[in-house]
Amino acid sequence: SSGGLRDRKGSVYEGGIRVPMIARWPGRVKPGSFTQHISAFWDVMPTFADVGEATLPDDCDGISFLPTLLHQGAQQQHEYLYWEYFGQPSQAVRMGDWKGVRSNAKKNPNGPVELYNLKDDIEEKNNVASQYLDEVAEIERIMASRTTSSIERWNFQ
Repeated sequence: SSGGLRDRKGSVYEGGIRVPMIARWPGRVKPGSFTQHISAFWDVMPTFADVGEATLPDDCDGISFLPTLLHQGAQQQHEYLYWEYFGQPSQAVRMGDWKGVRSNAKKNPNGPVELYNLKDDIEEKNNVASQYLDEVAEIERIMASRTTSSIERWNFQ
């Protein structure tokens, strides 16, 4: 179940990518604590590396969320998070409360971007792209910077 969020796994809508994380680390993570910190799977390796005091490769996109787990110090935030799925070629960018989604990216890699304010519309029911052109333009810029090789892969499927 996606708990009332839009769509399901394999989708770039919240029902496909929003997942709670549960952490248990006796003596370190306070039982019953919670946070609204936004992270992605690619943040797990940097977090584990941080725990083990290991060095990360230079090309790692993730950010350790150890400060959040331990409630210690300032937590570094992502400027944005980017997803793409190949089953139904689609893309999404999350910047703060804003989320942009482009569907049918294989057929139309420069197609329209839907825009949602997740703070006000967690179910992604109200596309506000026509009202926030600057945010849409920034999301399109991010998508373009991240997808050149992806679009080429979609063309081979």
